[in-house]
Amino acid sequence: MTMLKGSQARKKAMIKAMQAFAMIVAAHQLSAAGVGAQAASKTSTAKSSNASSTAPAESGPCQIGVIPIAGDLFMINKYGPLKFLDKYSRTAVTAWALDDLVVSRVRAAAPGSSVRRVTYTREELKSGGRREQNPFFYRAEKDIADFVRFLAPRLRCERYVVVHRHSGTHREYGIGISQYPYDRSVHLYAIMYIRVYDGGSFALIKEAQALMTDDTYIDRLLRNPLGGPTRELDQAMFPEKPADVVNNPVLRDGVRAMLTASLDKTLPPLLRH
Repeated sequence: MTMLKGSQARKKAMIKAMQAFAMIVAAHQLSAAGVGAQAASKTSTAKSSNASSTAPAESGPCQIGVIPIAGDLFMINKYGPLKFLDKYSRTAVTAWALDDLVVSRVRAAAPGSSVRRVTYTREELKSGGRREQNPFFYRAEKDIADFVRFLAPRLRCERYVVVHRHSGTHREYGIGISQYPYDRSVHLYAIMYIRVYDGGSFALIKEAQALMTDDTYIDRLLRNPLGGPTRELDQAMFPEKPADVVNNPVLRDGVRAMLTASLDKTLPPLLRH
């Protein structure tokens, strides 16, 4: 009986790890699908043009290569009193430029260092350089390390920083908004994880969840009720439909503020030699 319970626990952990990395991939799959429609906006085009004109030139040796997997996927979770009554939807928020924000915060956390963004395609993220994958021995940590090793030849850097979506202590994952039953409370969240790899051996040097507060018991209990950066909003802020998300300044600015604050607090000690 003990062996059976252990086997079931390992199986559940394996499924959760597979779902986690699948959500990372899904973020970029949906992002790619929504790029055409959102890029048509003149406002977005103008902002993109201004950003590119002020971004530092990416040339010369690379000390820190940034692989942002924040993606553009926004989750909408409406929980029911029973789990089978939960409702989930998602939408692309490409215009929010979350990956660009991640790169800018790494640059800010490593002044004086040559910081370059490592680009990749949706297909490359999906395959990650893997020829085949055994689902019984799948580990998201290994998958991310393999992805870094796969991208490294195109941009040799001393270190690589991967910033990707992460699961909280409840049912939230990555970036999105949740509404709970009974009190109908609404929570906006941006839960990310940071991994730093050596550019030669690809060994994991440092890692940490991106948090806006200290990781103490009191902070976890009172300030991070969902297990990561979160902000409670008025019930009226919960979107009636996915299409209402992208042009909502409260949701956009809230996510960007939490992402900025958590990265600015967590990145400096991780990047310090």
